[in-house]
Amino acid sequence: MSARMQPLHGGAQRGVALPIALIVLVAMVLAAVTLVRSVDTATMVAGNLTFKQRATHAGDEGIRQGFLWLRDTAINNPASLNNTVTASGYYSTQHANDPNWNPAAPGNWPAGAVTLAEDAGGNTTSYVIHRLCTLPGLAYNAPNQQCATYTGTSSAASGGSQSVDAPEFAGVVYVYFRVTARVQGPRNTVSYVQSLMLAPAS
Repeated sequence: MSARMQPLHGGAQRGVALPIALIVLVAMVLAAVTLVRSVDTATMVAGNLTFKQRATHAGDEGIRQGFLWLRDTAINNPASLNNTVTASGYYSTQHANDPNWNPAAPGNWPAGAVTLAEDAGGNTTSYVIHRLCTLPGLAYNAPNQQCATYTGTSSAASGGSQSVDAPEFAGVVYVYFRVTARVQGPRNTVSYVQSLMLAPAS
């Protein structure tokens, strides 16, 4: 008797391709969603960093305005630096929480800060100036007064404003002032910039 070839039946394998295709489709959809979320997050982080950088740059204008006020006052009426002028954002003493003052802490930003006009980037800058002394209304060398000072030693020191041909600084006492700028910008961006400055003691 001759053997006859019997056809193989694939009934048991019918429909297997559909679940596999669905699983692959779901995996691809999840991968696409993850990619989109990753791109969105990266874009958001980059945007936030840009706003933060712009706010920091805007703080430079607050520092500059504080410097201009301090410079003009030191030239035209230096004795007035012994007294607080809240209308100009000036305090003749250091902050009550110094030496650990944190301007970003709630309630620590002085009410007398000077606020500048909003710039083109939507940033609003305000600034305050503190004389780094412990007592208001007194000169730097008054009894019980303690001020952060610097005494010039030479007009020929290398670099900076004490270079050769600069005005004579030797023996002149300078008082330290701290200018702090606070910037509020888009997306609730807040930035702080500080700078220490010197002015001749009065």
